[in-house]
Amino acid sequence: MFSILSFAQLTVQSRGQVFNAQNRQLTVAEVRNLLSTNVPMLDLYDSGRAKKTAGNILLIGGATAIVADLLTGLTQDKKYPTALTIVGVAALIVAIPVKIGYSRKIRKAVDGYNLKPVLQNFTFDDIRICASSSGVGLRLKF
Repeated sequence: MFSILSFAQLTVQSRGQVFNAQNRQLTVAEVRNLLSTNVPMLDLYDSGRAKKTAGNILLIGGATAIVADLLTGLTQDKKYPTALTIVGVAALIVAIPVKIGYSRKIRKAVDGYNLKPVLQNFTFDDIRICASSSGVGLRLKF
């Protein structure tokens, strides 16, 4: 029974990557296809992916603005820092909580998908511990 339950399980590793039970990384389209039957979890996953994209844009944009302003200040006779550096630092500061929050949403969506089959398909009528001269065992009736 536990092998059946673990077969359907998805796991989330670093950077919001989703892996199946065979430890194969799933593409975004494959994850969306799996979550398509559970609309709230699909919406949560899409929201996490949108946060990841927004965080990447803020992080790369902020770093690029800072480096561009620094290079301009070094190569030209201009005052450094300018407003471009301030905007870049602000983008980097905003990107930190955005980047932290996206993986939490993806993890919640995958956990919601993993719990769904367990709660709907498996109910136990009786669980007993059996002992005989040959050994000890567990009897499950469902």
